[in-house]
Amino acid sequence: MLQNAMMRYLYPEGLPDGLEGLEDKIVTRPGESLIEASQRAGIVDIGEVKNLNKTFNEKDKSQPQVLKTAGEPERLPTDVKAIINAMETLKYKVRKDDTRNYNLNIVGLRNEEVKVNKFNDELWVFWKYENLWKLNKYKITTNPGLFWLNNPMGQRGTAILKEGQYIDSHLFGKHKGKYEALVQATPLTVIRDTNKDAKIDYDSKKTQTGLFGINIHRASETHESKQVDKYSAGCQVFANPTEFAEFIKLCKIYLAEWGNKFTYTLIRKSQVKI
Repeated sequence: MLQNAMMRYLYPEGLPDGLEGLEDKIVTRPGESLIEASQRAGIVDIGEVKNLNKTFNEKDKSQPQVLKTAGEPERLPTDVKAIINAMETLKYKVRKDDTRNYNLNIVGLRNEEVKVNKFNDELWVFWKYENLWKLNKYKITTNPGLFWLNNPMGQRGTAILKEGQYIDSHLFGKHKGKYEALVQATPLTVIRDTNKDAKIDYDSKKTQTGLFGINIHRASETHESKQVDKYSAGCQVFANPTEFAEFIKLCKIYLAEWGNKFTYTLIRKSQVKI
Protein backbone atom coordinates (compact mmCIF):
# COMPACT_ATOMS: atom_id res chain seq x y z
CA MET A 1 0.00 0.00 0.00
CA LEU A 2 0.98 3.63 -0.45
CA GLN A 3 1.01 4.16 3.31
CA ASN A 4 3.32 1.21 3.75
CA ALA A 5 5.74 2.65 1.15
CA MET A 6 5.76 6.02 2.92
CA MET A 7 6.36 4.50 6.35
CA ARG A 8 9.25 2.45 4.98
CA TYR A 9 10.65 5.65 3.45
CA LEU A 10 10.39 7.61 6.70
CA TYR A 11 11.54 4.75 8.95
CA PRO A 12 13.82 2.49 6.87
CA GLU A 13 15.13 0.72 9.98
CA GLY A 14 11.62 -0.19 11.13
CA LEU A 15 8.78 1.55 12.96
CA PRO A 16 9.49 3.01 16.41
CA ASP A 17 7.91 1.29 19.41
CA GLY A 18 4.22 1.96 19.60
CA LEU A 19 3.76 2.69 15.90
CA GLU A 20 3.51 -0.90 14.66
CA GLY A 21 0.25 -1.45 12.81
CA LEU A 22 -0.35 2.26 12.17
CA GLU A 23 1.04 2.14 8.66
CA ASP A 24 -2.36 1.00 7.36
CA LYS A 25 -4.41 3.42 9.52
CA ILE A 26 -3.68 6.79 7.89
CA VAL A 27 -6.61 8.49 6.15
CA THR A 28 -5.87 11.65 4.22
CA ARG A 29 -8.26 14.57 3.99
CA PRO A 30 -9.11 16.14 0.60
CA GLY A 31 -6.04 17.97 -0.72
CA GLU A 32 -3.89 16.72 2.16
CA SER A 33 -0.62 14.94 1.45
CA LEU A 34 0.24 11.66 3.13
CA ILE A 35 3.08 13.40 4.95
CA GLU A 36 0.70 16.07 6.31
CA ALA A 37 -1.75 13.41 7.39
CA SER A 38 1.05 11.48 9.10
CA GLN A 39 2.07 14.60 11.01
CA ARG A 40 -1.55 15.30 11.99
CA ALA A 41 -1.82 11.74 13.33
CA GLY A 42 1.31 12.24 15.38
CA ILE A 43 3.22 9.58 13.50
CA VAL A 44 5.82 11.82 11.87
CA ASP A 45 7.89 14.63 13.34
CA ILE A 46 8.36 16.92 10.31
CA GLY A 47 11.09 18.89 12.08
CA GLU A 48 13.08 15.72 12.67
CA VAL A 49 12.64 14.61 9.05
CA LYS A 50 13.74 18.04 7.75
CA ASN A 51 16.79 17.93 9.95
CA LEU A 52 17.77 14.57 8.46
CA ASN A 53 16.88 15.45 4.86
CA LYS A 54 17.60 19.07 3.86
CA THR A 55 15.80 18.66 0.50
CA PHE A 56 12.60 17.36 2.09
CA ASN A 57 9.44 19.17 0.93
CA GLU A 58 6.44 18.63 3.17
CA LYS A 59 4.08 20.22 0.59
CA ASP A 60 5.05 17.75 -2.13
CA LYS A 61 1.85 16.04 -3.28
CA SER A 62 3.58 13.58 -5.59
CA GLN A 63 3.07 9.90 -4.90
CA PRO A 64 5.91 7.43 -4.23
CA GLN A 65 7.05 5.78 -7.46
CA VAL A 66 8.41 2.32 -8.12
CA LEU A 67 11.63 2.56 -10.11
CA LYS A 68 12.03 0.03 -12.89
CA THR A 69 15.30 -1.00 -14.52
CA ALA A 70 15.80 -2.19 -18.08
CA GLY A 71 16.79 -5.64 -16.81
CA GLU A 72 19.08 -7.36 -14.40
CA PRO A 73 22.14 -5.29 -13.38
CA GLU A 74 25.33 -6.31 -15.13
CA ARG A 75 27.22 -9.00 -13.24
CA LEU A 76 30.95 -8.80 -13.87
CA PRO A 77 33.18 -11.51 -12.34
CA THR A 78 36.59 -10.37 -11.10
CA ASP A 79 38.55 -12.20 -13.81
CA VAL A 80 36.34 -10.87 -16.59
CA LYS A 81 36.61 -7.32 -15.27
CA ALA A 82 40.40 -7.67 -15.16
CA ILE A 83 40.76 -8.91 -18.72
CA ILE A 84 38.33 -6.29 -20.06
CA ASN A 85 40.36 -3.59 -18.30
CA ALA A 86 43.56 -4.99 -19.81
CA MET A 87 42.10 -5.07 -23.32
CA GLU A 88 40.60 -1.60 -23.10
CA THR A 89 43.88 -0.22 -21.77
CA LEU A 90 45.53 -1.63 -24.89
CA LYS A 91 42.76 -0.04 -27.01
CA TYR A 92 41.54 -3.47 -28.10
CA LYS A 93 37.94 -4.19 -28.97
CA VAL A 94 35.81 -6.10 -26.45
CA ARG A 95 32.70 -7.75 -27.80
CA LYS A 96 29.87 -6.67 -25.47
CA ASP A 97 26.80 -6.90 -27.70
CA ASP A 98 24.45 -9.33 -25.93
CA THR A 99 21.40 -9.03 -28.17
CA ARG A 100 22.25 -12.64 -29.04
CA ASN A 101 24.11 -15.21 -26.99
CA TYR A 102 27.70 -16.46 -27.37
CA ASN A 103 29.33 -13.30 -28.74
CA LEU A 104 32.74 -14.75 -27.95
CA ASN A 105 35.89 -12.90 -26.97
CA ILE A 106 38.81 -15.29 -27.59
CA VAL A 107 41.99 -14.18 -25.84
CA GLY A 108 45.32 -15.96 -25.46
CA LEU A 109 47.28 -15.17 -22.27
CA ARG A 110 51.01 -15.69 -22.76
CA ASN A 111 52.86 -16.56 -19.58
CA GLU A 112 55.77 -14.32 -18.62
CA GLU A 113 57.63 -17.38 -17.39
CA VAL A 114 58.72 -19.03 -20.62
CA LYS A 115 58.83 -22.81 -20.36
CA VAL A 116 59.94 -24.22 -23.67
CA ASN A 117 57.88 -27.15 -24.94
CA LYS A 118 55.26 -26.80 -22.15
CA PHE A 119 51.57 -25.91 -22.21
CA ASN A 120 51.88 -23.08 -19.69
CA ASP A 121 49.72 -20.43 -21.39
CA GLU A 122 45.95 -19.97 -21.24
CA LEU A 123 43.06 -19.26 -23.57
CA TRP A 124 40.17 -17.31 -22.09
CA VAL A 125 36.80 -17.32 -23.82
CA PHE A 126 34.25 -14.93 -22.36
CA TRP A 127 30.95 -13.45 -23.44
CA LYS A 128 27.97 -11.48 -22.15
CA TYR A 129 24.30 -12.42 -22.31
CA GLU A 130 21.40 -10.82 -20.44
CA ASN A 131 23.90 -8.72 -18.45
CA LEU A 132 25.69 -11.85 -17.18
CA TRP A 133 29.31 -12.46 -18.19
CA LYS A 134 30.56 -16.03 -18.54
CA LEU A 135 34.19 -17.17 -18.74
CA ASN A 136 35.91 -20.42 -19.71
CA LYS A 137 39.65 -20.97 -19.28
CA TYR A 138 41.77 -23.51 -21.15
CA LYS A 139 45.37 -24.71 -21.02
CA ILE A 140 47.24 -24.00 -24.25
CA THR A 141 50.57 -23.01 -25.70
CA THR A 142 51.03 -19.79 -27.66
CA ASN A 143 54.56 -20.79 -28.66
CA PRO A 144 56.11 -23.36 -31.00
CA GLY A 145 57.39 -26.67 -29.66
CA LEU A 146 61.04 -27.58 -29.17
CA PHE A 147 61.20 -29.65 -32.35
CA TRP A 148 60.35 -26.67 -34.57
CA LEU A 149 62.60 -24.29 -32.63
CA ASN A 150 65.50 -26.56 -33.53
CA ASN A 151 64.19 -27.43 -36.98
CA PRO A 152 62.52 -24.40 -38.59
CA MET A 153 60.19 -25.10 -41.49
CA GLY A 154 61.94 -22.52 -43.65
CA GLN A 155 64.96 -20.30 -43.90
CA ARG A 156 63.13 -17.37 -42.28
CA GLY A 157 63.00 -19.20 -38.95
CA THR A 158 60.32 -20.52 -36.62
CA ALA A 159 57.12 -18.49 -36.26
CA ILE A 160 56.09 -17.04 -32.86
CA LEU A 161 52.79 -15.18 -33.00
CA LYS A 162 53.30 -11.55 -32.01
CA GLU A 163 51.02 -10.17 -29.31
CA GLY A 164 48.16 -8.04 -30.57
CA GLN A 165 44.53 -8.11 -31.59
CA TYR A 166 43.71 -9.62 -34.95
CA ILE A 167 40.20 -8.66 -36.04
CA ASP A 168 38.31 -11.35 -38.01
CA SER A 169 41.55 -13.31 -38.26
CA HIS A 170 40.14 -16.83 -38.21
CA LEU A 171 37.41 -18.93 -39.76
CA PHE A 172 35.77 -22.12 -38.60
CA GLY A 173 37.31 -24.85 -40.71
CA LYS A 174 39.64 -27.84 -40.49
CA HIS A 175 43.23 -27.98 -39.28
CA LYS A 176 45.24 -29.37 -42.20
CA GLY A 177 41.93 -30.64 -43.58
CA LYS A 178 41.69 -33.24 -40.78
CA TYR A 179 39.51 -32.00 -37.89
CA GLU A 180 37.47 -28.96 -36.88
CA ALA A 181 39.47 -25.98 -35.70
CA LEU A 182 39.81 -22.23 -36.17
CA VAL A 183 42.02 -21.60 -39.17
CA GLN A 184 43.91 -18.45 -40.10
CA ALA A 185 42.02 -16.38 -42.69
CA THR A 186 43.73 -12.97 -42.69
CA PRO A 187 47.36 -11.85 -42.27
CA LEU A 188 48.95 -12.16 -38.83
CA THR A 189 52.31 -10.89 -37.63
CA VAL A 190 54.89 -13.38 -36.40
CA ILE A 191 58.31 -13.04 -34.80
CA ARG A 192 60.95 -15.13 -36.55
CA ASP A 193 63.25 -17.15 -34.30
CA THR A 194 66.25 -18.11 -36.43
CA ASN A 195 69.06 -19.06 -34.05
CA LYS A 196 68.02 -22.65 -33.24
CA ASP A 197 69.08 -22.30 -29.60
CA ALA A 198 66.06 -24.13 -28.14
CA LYS A 199 64.81 -20.88 -26.57
CA ILE A 200 61.85 -18.66 -27.34
CA ASP A 201 63.24 -15.43 -28.78
CA TYR A 202 60.57 -12.75 -28.30
CA ASP A 203 63.19 -10.02 -28.76
CA SER A 204 64.09 -10.97 -32.28
CA LYS A 205 63.97 -7.94 -34.56
CA LYS A 206 62.74 -10.10 -37.41
CA THR A 207 58.98 -9.99 -37.97
CA GLN A 208 56.81 -10.98 -40.88
CA THR A 209 53.15 -10.46 -41.67
CA GLY A 210 51.20 -12.86 -43.84
CA LEU A 211 49.28 -16.13 -44.07
CA PHE A 212 51.24 -18.83 -42.25
CA GLY A 213 48.58 -21.29 -41.13
CA ILE A 214 48.58 -20.02 -37.54
CA ASN A 215 45.55 -22.06 -36.49
CA ILE A 216 43.86 -22.67 -33.14
CA HIS A 217 43.73 -26.45 -32.71
CA ARG A 218 44.51 -29.30 -30.30
CA ALA A 219 47.43 -31.59 -29.59
CA SER A 220 46.58 -35.26 -29.05
CA GLU A 221 43.11 -36.54 -29.90
CA THR A 222 43.06 -39.03 -27.02
CA HIS A 223 44.80 -37.57 -23.96
CA GLU A 224 46.16 -34.39 -22.39
CA SER A 225 49.61 -33.63 -23.76
CA LYS A 226 52.43 -32.62 -21.43
CA GLN A 227 54.89 -31.51 -24.10
CA VAL A 228 54.31 -29.43 -27.20
CA ASP A 229 56.88 -31.18 -29.42
CA LYS A 230 55.66 -31.15 -33.04
CA TYR A 231 52.09 -30.06 -32.24
CA SER A 232 52.89 -26.37 -32.72
CA ALA A 233 55.09 -24.65 -35.27
CA GLY A 234 53.51 -21.34 -34.23
CA CYS A 235 49.85 -22.34 -33.80
CA GLN A 236 47.83 -21.78 -30.64
CA VAL A 237 47.38 -25.33 -29.37
CA PHE A 238 45.18 -26.92 -26.68
CA ALA A 239 46.76 -29.47 -24.36
CA ASN A 240 43.50 -31.24 -23.49
CA PRO A 241 41.21 -32.71 -26.19
CA THR A 242 38.14 -32.49 -23.93
CA GLU A 243 38.71 -28.78 -23.36
CA PHE A 244 39.22 -28.33 -27.08
CA ALA A 245 35.94 -30.11 -27.84
CA GLU A 246 34.15 -27.72 -25.48
CA PHE A 247 35.81 -24.75 -27.21
CA ILE A 248 34.77 -26.03 -30.64
CA LYS A 249 31.18 -26.41 -29.41
CA LEU A 250 31.19 -22.75 -28.36
CA CYS A 251 32.63 -21.76 -31.74
CA LYS A 252 29.87 -23.64 -33.56
CA ILE A 253 27.20 -21.76 -31.60
CA TYR A 254 29.01 -18.46 -32.30
CA LEU A 255 29.13 -19.43 -35.98
CA ALA A 256 25.36 -19.90 -36.09
CA GLU A 257 24.64 -16.67 -34.17
CA TRP A 258 27.30 -14.26 -35.43
CA GLY A 259 28.82 -15.65 -38.62
CA ASN A 260 32.14 -17.16 -39.64
CA LYS A 261 34.60 -14.47 -38.55
CA PHE A 262 36.51 -14.95 -35.30
CA THR A 263 38.76 -12.33 -33.70
CA TYR A 264 41.82 -13.55 -31.82
CA THR A 265 43.66 -11.45 -29.24
CA LEU A 266 47.02 -12.35 -27.70
CA ILE A 267 48.32 -10.50 -24.63
CA ARG A 268 50.73 -11.08 -21.76
CA LYS A 269 49.18 -12.75 -18.73
CA SER A 270 50.86 -10.14 -16.51
CA GLN A 271 48.74 -7.44 -18.19
CA VAL A 272 45.62 -8.92 -16.58
CA LYS A 273 45.65 -7.44 -13.08
CA ILE A 274 43.60 -9.66 -10.79
